[in-house]
Amino acid sequence: MNAQLAAVGVLLARVERLARDLADDPDGHVWRSTTELRTTFDARGPVEPAVARVLDSVVMLRRGQRNGARREFQRRAHGIDRLEQVLEGELLPTLRVLGFLV
Repeated sequence: MNAQLAAVGVLLARVERLARDLADDPDGHVWRSTTELRTTFDARGPVEPAVARVLDSVVMLRRGQRNGARREFQRRAHGIDRLEQVLEGELLPTLRVLGFLV
């Protein structure tokens, strides 16, 4: 169990780094929500609401990107795509294995 929790910690650090590096999140909303998730997980609090806020912030950012120029959207989409891949493909499945309802 400790190894699985440590793996989640590594994934959360990666998610935070990807969120921090997003060029199209000028207000830092995604980064703040990922930081909140990390803090909640480290305190062994209820992570489900924090995960929901991270996912919502990514969806909102994705929606906001579509309102800009197509070339700018394509340039910035890679960072969001990578963040979503790590969230959906790695973090959420790992949390589910540990019994979290995310």
